[in-house]
Amino acid sequence: MVEKFQRHDHTAWVTHFVRDRLPTQDFPGTTDNEVGYYAGGELALDADAFQVLTSIITLGGIKPGYSFRNGRTTIYGGKPAVCATEMPLHAFATYARKRADAGNVSAYGISFLKSEFYAAGGRPGIYGLSTDNVRYSRNDPTCRIIDEAILPVREQFRFIAHNPGDTSRPIDWSHEREWRWIARDDDVDQIWVQDYHNRIGPTAALPLFKGADYRCIFSRVCIIVWSKKEAKQINELLTGLHLAGSNNYDTHFDRKVIERSRIIVLEDIIDAVEHNHELNAQTIEGLEDAHLLQPITIAHAPINADKIVAEAFAAAETAGKKAGAAYKAKHGKTAAGFGFAHAVTTDVTNPIVQYLLTSKQASGPFDGEVRIDYPGPHSSGDINYAKAVCYAAAPVLAEKLGIEVYTSVVPD
Repeated sequence: MVEKFQRHDHTAWVTHFVRDRLPTQDFPGTTDNEVGYYAGGELALDADAFQVLTSIITLGGIKPGYSFRNGRTTIYGGKPAVCATEMPLHAFATYARKRADAGNVSAYGISFLKSEFYAAGGRPGIYGLSTDNVRYSRNDPTCRIIDEAILPVREQFRFIAHNPGDTSRPIDWSHEREWRWIARDDDVDQIWVQDYHNRIGPTAALPLFKGADYRCIFSRVCIIVWSKKEAKQINELLTGLHLAGSNNYDTHFDRKVIERSRIIVLEDIIDAVEHNHELNAQTIEGLEDAHLLQPITIAHAPINADKIVAEAFAAAETAGKKAGAAYKAKHGKTAAGFGFAHAVTTDVTNPIVQYLLTSKQASGPFDGEVRIDYPGPHSSGDINYAKAVCYAAAPVLAEKLGIEVYTSVVPD
């Protein structure tokens, strides 16, 4: 039998890495409107890399960018692009550590199968041209189009400036083995977002989780983080989106795509390669063979889950009624304004919480919160009354269900 040979310098995956936002570099322009146009309304101007990553997951896609450097776009052809690298993960992890202090790169990203990225329209970069006399038909800070006699406009998004022989200022990014993607189909290549005017609507993006029914190419992705703590947060986020089937903007999330997706902890790769000398752990294929890819947590309902929930709801209802009667006896018919008081939990990976959601005895997750629909008033003409009831019911639900439960108050 011929032993399978695992290459460490080649992988079937490409990875889009994110980094901290750097307002002066990422959003050129002198007015607030110019900065806001490029920044959008989903994240702070100085959001860190992990916040950028969680925003991509929550929105369900990656918005293309202009990759500004020194106030000018490095993407040619007039359209923003999504950039990815086919560097093996361990190579990128060591690269990220070296360049982290400069703020140019981070250890957070999303990997796609190269074949699927290609099918979605992604293409490998073109490093340099066969002429040094590069002429432009347009050469503005946000739009750089090379003369079509040199390179067709439809291929210019792939062009990467390359001049390793320049002794005064060499340009060589070929070690990044870059791929790029631009939006082509307005009906497919889009997600819904909030813009800088706080308006919600569609924008060009590479969709990740919509699934085949929405003509989304990706069957699975891998989410890359640095630590186990961050992996737990991503697990909870993906599990919540899996249970809800959509985000707050009603963007569809295909459950099968999420179930097939995995979480990668770069600390594990560093440890496996540098300390345990597991060379195959340098690539996603090797990590899969070594069982170092973490699935999201989809749990089976506990034994007697229906009985556990029924008893918890009955006890919570009793506690809530008692607290409500005491409140009315003390305050009478005063009205403090209309609002909602929900008993909520954020532990979406807990089997009993997943049972509550699948059995429609809870709703959400909404921004990570699951609202437990126990019997009792969740809204009232007197918001203080609703709070008093919920404050009494929440600890009872926590004790009986064995989860953390707190009260979330929303004035109307």
